[in-house]
Amino acid sequence: MTEEKLSVLEKHGFAGISRWPSKSSISADGGAERYILGNFAPSEPFITKGNRITAFGSCFAGNVSRYLAKRGYTVNAHQWKHANSDFIRIDEIMVHTPALLKQFEWAFENRQLGEIIIDGKQEDAKSYHDEDSVKSIIRDSDVFIVTFGLTEAWYDKENDDYLWKFVPNRRLNSERFENRIISYAENLENIRRIYSIIRKNRADATIIFTLSPIPLLGTYSGRPVIPASTFSKAILRAAIGEFHLEMGADERFFYFPSYEMIMNARENPWQDDNRHLEEAATDKIMTVFSRSFLVQD
Repeated sequence: MTEEKLSVLEKHGFAGISRWPSKSSISADGGAERYILGNFAPSEPFITKGNRITAFGSCFAGNVSRYLAKRGYTVNAHQWKHANSDFIRIDEIMVHTPALLKQFEWAFENRQLGEIIIDGKQEDAKSYHDEDSVKSIIRDSDVFIVTFGLTEAWYDKENDDYLWKFVPNRRLNSERFENRIISYAENLENIRRIYSIIRKNRADATIIFTLSPIPLLGTYSGRPVIPASTFSKAILRAAIGEFHLEMGADERFFYFPSYEMIMNARENPWQDDNRHLEEAATDKIMTVFSRSFLVQD
């Protein structure tokens, strides 16, 4: 290494640092693995086509599911549309930690989801299958990919609880329901609970947490939507990161940095709506995932 190429820290004797990459370095083959994935990856690929994979979340989770299914991996609910389901593939404004936690409590601990009463009528759960079948899908999974998306959620002040399913805003009584930003501490505790429930009931399962790169569709916070989306992602990324540090000894638990890959390894990953990913961007992420996690036949 020449003197001109030394960073300031290296000039002062700090060796072994991970340096910020140039545009050419990050876009080169293997750049995402070196500068983003790194030691978040397992020592060798281990997910086989016989493993039952379930990806929880909205459109990004759907992209992951479809990619894996096309390549012959066993993926639950990969054909489900999030608009037609309150479980596994869920509406994008419901991909927050309280709603995801309720799914795992419901599936593994048989806890009631809680009544949602709108205009005097109870909102029923939507699903492609009966509740017992959905619970079996969740319980029998070998690989849990849980994608967290946002920190804004509707709160029922009368029941003292967050909503677990999508209800259009125009139907919500503002005297009973309010939009809240879920705090870092609450998100961290929910993430801990999700992990604990899965691990308690499926000690041998692989758990992969990831952060959706899809920005907020909109915000009720009163802030401009771009800062609101950044704030939301920052809270979740910090909570996931803190939990990942706590669980460093679990060799079957991983953080996969899909968010960082989209934000840093693709020059223009977005469709014309500036929210949804181009197929090439999803393929880029999943190619990195495939090399590190999937056993190739």
